[in-house]
Amino acid sequence: MLATAGTAIAIPSAPAMAGSPAGPYVFEIENMSLTNFATETVNHTWNGTSVDNVTYARGASGQTSTARTTFNGADGDYDLITRYNGNVANGVTYKLSVNSSPVDSWATSQRYGRDYTDPMSIDTRTSSKVALKAGDTIELTATSTGEVPRVDRITVQRYVGAPTSTLTLNSPNATLNDGFTWGKDRALGMTFYPGNPMMGHEPEWWRLKNSTHTTVQPGYWGAYTNRESYYNRDISHQSDGAHALGLDAETFNMAKTFAADAAAPGQNGWPLWAHSPYGAMYYIDGTGFRELPSPFNLMAKAYKQYQWTGNSDWINDPTLSAYYDSTMGSFLDGHEVKWNDADPAREQPVSKKQPGEYTATYFEFPNENLVSAGDSLGYQYQSMLAYSEILKAKGDSADSTKWADRAQRVRDQFEKDWWDNSNNRYIRGKDAAGTGYSSWGHEASFLMMLTGLGDHGPRTESYLDFIAANDDDLNVEATSYLPEMYYQYNRSAEGWAWLKKLMTGKNTYPEISFLAVSSVIDGMMGVQPDAPKDKVATISRLTSETPWAEIDHIKVGDNDLKLKHTGTTGSTLTNNSGGTVNWEAQFYGTPASITVNGTAYTPQTKSLYGKTVSYVTVPVAGGATVTATAGTSEVDTEAPTAPADLASSNVTSNSVDLKWTASTDNVGVTGYNIYRGTTLAGSSTGTSFTATGLSASTPYTFTVKAVDAAGNSSGAGSAVDVTTATSGNGQTADLSDLTWSDARSDFGTVQKDKSVDSHPIKLNGTAYAKGIGTHANSTITYSLNGGYSRFRSDIGVDDEVGANATVKFEVWGDGVKLYESPSVMTPSSATQSVDVSVAGVKSLVLKVTDAGDGINSDHADWAGAKLIGNPQAPTALSDLPWTGTPTAGSGTVQKDKSVDSNPIKLNGTAYAKGIGTHANSTITYSLNGGYSRFRSDIGVDDEVGANATVKFEVWGDGVKLYESPSVMTPSSATQSVDVSVAGVKSLVLKVTDAGDGINSDHADWAGAGLVR
Repeated sequence: MLATAGTAIAIPSAPAMAGSPAGPYVFEIENMSLTNFATETVNHTWNGTSVDNVTYARGASGQTSTARTTFNGADGDYDLITRYNGNVANGVTYKLSVNSSPVDSWATSQRYGRDYTDPMSIDTRTSSKVALKAGDTIELTATSTGEVPRVDRITVQRYVGAPTSTLTLNSPNATLNDGFTWGKDRALGMTFYPGNPMMGHEPEWWRLKNSTHTTVQPGYWGAYTNRESYYNRDISHQSDGAHALGLDAETFNMAKTFAADAAAPGQNGWPLWAHSPYGAMYYIDGTGFRELPSPFNLMAKAYKQYQWTGNSDWINDPTLSAYYDSTMGSFLDGHEVKWNDADPAREQPVSKKQPGEYTATYFEFPNENLVSAGDSLGYQYQSMLAYSEILKAKGDSADSTKWADRAQRVRDQFEKDWWDNSNNRYIRGKDAAGTGYSSWGHEASFLMMLTGLGDHGPRTESYLDFIAANDDDLNVEATSYLPEMYYQYNRSAEGWAWLKKLMTGKNTYPEISFLAVSSVIDGMMGVQPDAPKDKVATISRLTSETPWAEIDHIKVGDNDLKLKHTGTTGSTLTNNSGGTVNWEAQFYGTPASITVNGTAYTPQTKSLYGKTVSYVTVPVAGGATVTATAGTSEVDTEAPTAPADLASSNVTSNSVDLKWTASTDNVGVTGYNIYRGTTLAGSSTGTSFTATGLSASTPYTFTVKAVDAAGNSSGAGSAVDVTTATSGNGQTADLSDLTWSDARSDFGTVQKDKSVDSHPIKLNGTAYAKGIGTHANSTITYSLNGGYSRFRSDIGVDDEVGANATVKFEVWGDGVKLYESPSVMTPSSATQSVDVSVAGVKSLVLKVTDAGDGINSDHADWAGAKLIGNPQAPTALSDLPWTGTPTAGSGTVQKDKSVDSNPIKLNGTAYAKGIGTHANSTITYSLNGGYSRFRSDIGVDDEVGANATVKFEVWGDGVKLYESPSVMTPSSATQSVDVSVAGVKSLVLKVTDAGDGINSDHADWAGAGLVR
């Protein structure tokens, strides 16, 4: 045993820093002070082989059991990792306390072990950043509702937390700022850092089966969050964002791991599809998923990391170098590529899928049996260009030129043989007979544009229009490629539209967070690195919604850079640190001059993906700042005229349509900002706008201002006053219009308003415009926070499958099963209807199971799914769970208490309910449109008498709804907040330190409540 009763022994580790926690400490539960626990030794076996022998503290079914011990380690913040055994969803509820104060609680989840002896039944729970000091009592309580509790140990290890990044973005666009910060923080939280609460569920049993991979390796998530793994397609796509966040070591380790796979026996040059955090082959996909674009994509992105970092290991590491050689050699040979440099007309340059391989394209559900596809050819082209540059960097000029020529011939071949004259668009794939298909094909269609195939002229523009007409028919992973593709071709409005969707949707799929970062840097800000040559190029792709943007601490080689774009005609680069970097300041078009720090220069021109750009190259020394402006040295300072004739129409209880007459400008109007009172409600490039998220029976005043490319803003035109209509007795929300907290399925991607195969939802011949399409086994979670009264939906197997499907539907509310379909449903089953109460439910979970016989063809629909809400009394905010972990500049955010755990009190008035916090503070709630108003009194808590200076802010879906009009101090009168949150999905409450530090900044949201 590692510990004696009630004590713990520190496992040897690196010496602790002065004043920092020591450890780790391991508490074997059976050696703690036990109540209602007995001991039991279990030999966990896998396929008849013992993989772990564990002595558990075993509780009693239907009873409560407790284990206590005294912590005698160093004071500090720790992660407490509880290892336990469970197989039944909500079979046991655990509570972890320190000195009788709860620090965490959780319930067992459904696992798929045959019984408790199966290692699949082992799970862990990480309780993060728990403050401990010597003498504290740690207590674990297990309350059984039927399953027998079994607990192995509690490991107490030093709290590390997610890595941090200095990267920042600043702009006047709140949606952009919030989305970028969300993407940055979530991506950093996806790394395999010690104590990551997302980890330790699958590896606890999967790792036990593989004794050769026992240590977590540097990396980050690249798969569904319920799969503790990284996939080669995903991490290739995430690598640019990962570099921006400082995760170079993680990316290098994962890329090298995949490269090493290719040389393993039987791999024939293929990297595995996925690995666990321990570096072992990931069990779900293994060797069965061989998608032809992936080896080429991995190689091209590895070279891009060399361009970002200048680290020669990316080209010289023996494992990676061998992978590049084999991919361009034996792998192409094995996929029917035949070169003939002497007579190119006789060569066959297109790689083809071989028997036994999964797909020729990244689109996993093609209707045709393609052997070659536009996206695999595009990534082959990119990898050949990368190989040419790698050879050049190694000094092999002759072979470098040969591969550059071959790459050009691939592109020429595509232009010659992959154009469908009858439909006037590119072919996205061919079958074994050579038949080409130019219909919409998801990744096969749009990724060939991202990889640079096409004429970069009329055909490309026409094909991009074809993509734009079909791009709403994609799963979330596929949509993550769209912003960078549109930005690449200077279709900035479309790039921003899709980036905004990713940022506001905040989907949990890891690629989304990483791409929220990289699509800003690579796409919007147009950063093109070339660290080996101490060079960086930039080009602005801002739109009217973002008049300027500044990103700081971009790393290119050894340089730390700050870049600001103002409109599309002004850029400023600061070399924060590092040697001199050569800046190629690019601007679209052909201005007569580019002015650099006040001096005009005649620019050079070149083509960037078919668009003419003008540029100058400027050396920027360490510590220096250089500004480049396209056009003459004169800056446009003339503002547009004010919009006129603002009028309202179609007034509802929560929206209004606005129209106005266009403004004029000496250069040109680029857009309009619409204000609700003094709050920016949104922007428009035209002369109309629909204001949403309004509250019923409420007066509003709207004004509009025009802006131009230089950022000049007109005065406000004439105002229009609107009073919204009276609401009905209930709110009805289509489930597909709300944001889920999590959505996962064992096949395909959960879809909104479409089946899992992206067809219209249809049950027994009836089509549904709204609903959720999924595939067993599926879990979809919505955070309702008590905002609705009933859930209604039709359910069944979608008509797109005609046989084999067997599913069951379940509805869960706050861990309680509210509904289960009475029998197994098949394609021939009649449509059934669900209508259950969700009054007071905070977390709604929709499940589809495979009925126990596997997931073959289990396409399931929640057809017409909706939520019904009824007006009720206000709900106290402190009775609702917040989203994530709230932050406070000092102490801990408290419910129904001040930050110092006293009763909440403002100017002598005590409040039974509310939130006590300390600047700087951010608290987030998921409302999902279930409430109409937020109300609260605000002020500095009476427990401090001096020094405090704070400001309060209320944000809804990235828009500031309220800001306290002045700095509040202990002597300030209590103020009241009453703002509409109709339609708001994410509510954020902020307290700032008013710019003078956080000393004594104790702040209260007193009596805070939500009204339905």
